[in-house]
Amino acid sequence: MKDEVRIVSEEELHICIVISTFYKNISERQLENASTILIDKLGVKKSQLRVVECLGSLELPYLINSVCKKFKPDGVVALGCIIEGETSHYEVISNAIFDKLIQISINHDTPITSAVLTVKNQSQAEERSNGGVKDRAIEAALSLVNLINLKKEF
Repeated sequence: MKDEVRIVSEEELHICIVISTFYKNISERQLENASTILIDKLGVKKSQLRVVECLGSLELPYLINSVCKKFKPDGVVALGCIIEGETSHYEVISNAIFDKLIQISINHDTPITSAVLTVKNQSQAEERSNGGVKDRAIEAALSLVNLINLKKEF
């Protein structure tokens, strides 16, 4: 694991994991890896996590915006997978999602990290969701905890 960070808080935190289940085998591993890191390694309690699912990655920004409005979480991890196809749909969807996640994070003053995989094939998706050094869900969980801790300083 890269930099070891732990939740530094005496208050009750609320973290949402919002996940696209379009590639269910990938998203299930992402959810397991992010949750394991948050709970076992970073000190987040299971009761502090809320998991919200949607069908596709394009729905993530809308759902995360709604989650931020309704639940006012201390942070959000976005999970999902987009695999490049034969058209430009992949690029359009990817760019739209990441641009909106940044806007939502700023508008709600809520840290949002992303492990929405943008890959060329299933093999790359599996490599980035296998719990190893390239696992983006683990990176997103670590980054979120770091941002939550940093936000307390400002």
